Amino acid sequence: MSTERAVVWSGPRAVDVVDREFGEPPPGWVRLRVAGAGICGSDLHNYRRGGPPGGVPGHEVGGVVEALGEGVELGVGAKVSVEPVAVCFDCYECLTGQTWHCQNRVFLGGDGAGGMAGVMLAPETSVYPLPDRVPAESGSLAEPVAVAVHAVNEAGVRLGSRVVILGAGTVGLVNLLVARRAGATEVFLTARHPFQAEMARAFGATATFPDGETARKELGGLPVDSVIETVGGDAPTITEGIALVRNRGTVVVLGAFGADVALPATPLLLKEVRLVGAVCYGRPGPRTEFGLATDLLDELIDPLSEIVTHTFPLDRAPEAFIAADDKSTGSIKVRLLP
Repeated sequence: MSTERAVVWSGPRAVDVVDREFGEPPPGWVRLRVAGAGICGSDLHNYRRGGPPGGVPGHEVGGVVEALGEGVELGVGAKVSVEPVAVCFDCYECLTGQTWHCQNRVFLGGDGAGGMAGVMLAPETSVYPLPDRVPAESGSLAEPVAVAVHAVNEAGVRLGSRVVILGAGTVGLVNLLVARRAGATEVFLTARHPFQAEMARAFGATATFPDGETARKELGGLPVDSVIETVGGDAPTITEGIALVRNRGTVVVLGAFGADVALPATPLLLKEVRLVGAVCYGRPGPRTEFGLATDLLDELIDPLSEIVTHTFPLDRAPEAFIAADDKSTGSIKVRLLP
């Protein structure tokens, strides 16, 4: 056993940095030297209410392989991203490619130890070599890109699509980049803060609006093929999405809501809207959505790097969470550098 520094949940709006023991990787697993770990919106939900006491957060992780469990063929020293889902590959969900729904799933950074630490253990099946020009710490960006790949796939975005993205935080901005890459010719965003709107326009947004209702009025009935909702909380964004999308269009819900929300059932029915929940990513074919996201870093790393507005050393994790939680700091993506 070796001792490493690690961030742990310690109460509502509180994290501590402590010494933790990390062992050798078991068969089929690797140990990574963590280079960068991002703070996700779901981490902030846990932060506000208090995450599982003593749990190590961090599911947006890039690092370098430093030790191999038995049977692992990956080379020591490889720069990698981490798909933070350890699955069985035996249950019905795994066999049909819906690995997020694995009956035996362990979410690293949730119910398993994550990457806000000096080192992290991960199964070889969750580790993806990074493109040559992508630094190890930027492997942490593969996870939000994979979320966007899944959402864009579920939204049916293709060449010529017209898309509205509700929200311009990390997830909204990454969905903008991925939707453009998938062929969308017009992408509109809502942005609560001016600095988010500015970045959205720099990333190729057709136009930005302060909220969905304003977008609906300004677009004036323009047929929108897909809406991707990324806000959650207590926002009226599902209602806004159904109002914005064309007849028989698709609304994908990515945002985490704090409670049940009212659903405009009559417009949903009359417009025949396809309302889809989406979370994380899967393995629906010969290429996993996370693997595709890691490959996309090669061409998207320059704009994606601009999303990382703040970095902190691991020992300043409490400050990092405060900055991520307070948008008056101008934060979009906050990254810890162990």
